[in-house]
Amino acid sequence: MQKVRQHNRIQAILDILPQELSREIIRLGEGRASGLSGIREIRLRRGGLCSMMLENESIRLFSSLSDEESEELVSRLCRGAVYAHRDSIASGYVSLDGGIRVGVCGKASYDGGRLVGISDMRSLVFRIPSGECAFADELYRTYLSGVGSGMLIYSPPGVGKTTALRALAKKLGSGKNRICVCVVDERCEFSEEDYEGCEVDILKGYKRDVGIEIATRTMSPDVIMIDEIGAEDAEAILGAVRCGIPLVATAHASSAAEVMSKPSLKPLLACSAFELLVGISHADQGYSLRADRL
Repeated sequence: MQKVRQHNRIQAILDILPQELSREIIRLGEGRASGLSGIREIRLRRGGLCSMMLENESIRLFSSLSDEESEELVSRLCRGAVYAHRDSIASGYVSLDGGIRVGVCGKASYDGGRLVGISDMRSLVFRIPSGECAFADELYRTYLSGVGSGMLIYSPPGVGKTTALRALAKKLGSGKNRICVCVVDERCEFSEEDYEGCEVDILKGYKRDVGIEIATRTMSPDVIMIDEIGAEDAEAILGAVRCGIPLVATAHASSAAEVMSKPSLKPLLACSAFELLVGISHADQGYSLRADRL
């Protein structure tokens, strides 16, 4: 079932890409054991180098993206309503069904020092969730070792924090000893279809601080999950902690020392919002986890 869902996610992307690009991606994917399901990322640049990540290998695409194709593609991503997506575009992304996030890069527009939009979008990065996490069981055991404690998962960008969060939500929300998980999904990167039969509720598109408050007041969760927390989320996180609800969150960092030195995280660590720090790093044969208890 998961492989079918993964294939459908990728097919949905191929359906909106220019035909020449789509055909080349299909040809390259069909030449691999994993097929199209092995695609993890597609990078498109208007008039520049395009590439994709297939089975952890970066492969150059020889098809190009013209000005006209680029504009049409952006319109398709926004279902013909670019203005309706102005807030997420200003934050650097567009969300598609199935938990797919498309990073956008273009010319920034400011109003009174505030970023209000991006025009002339020339680069698009499709990040496709794999639905697989090689260290899901280890992460689950680590969480259970500190039940009732908050967990902060950290790693450099692109190593697998969001994948880890997705996998842990499913582990906690399913099985004999399942608990109620509430995910605050600001960038719409979690797909409900991945959690059928699980005790997982997804607050999709909410700002993190607002979503945390709503989850705390109305959803009665056993744990709240948030991706990539920032300083602006501190008050809402501490509110949930005061109500006795543990949180699992992610943050960019390469070490526990870097986590503890971040000004945005110091107040949360000082109040024991997170008592478990779990680092993800690349190892010779995959990934490795490092857990520290504060």
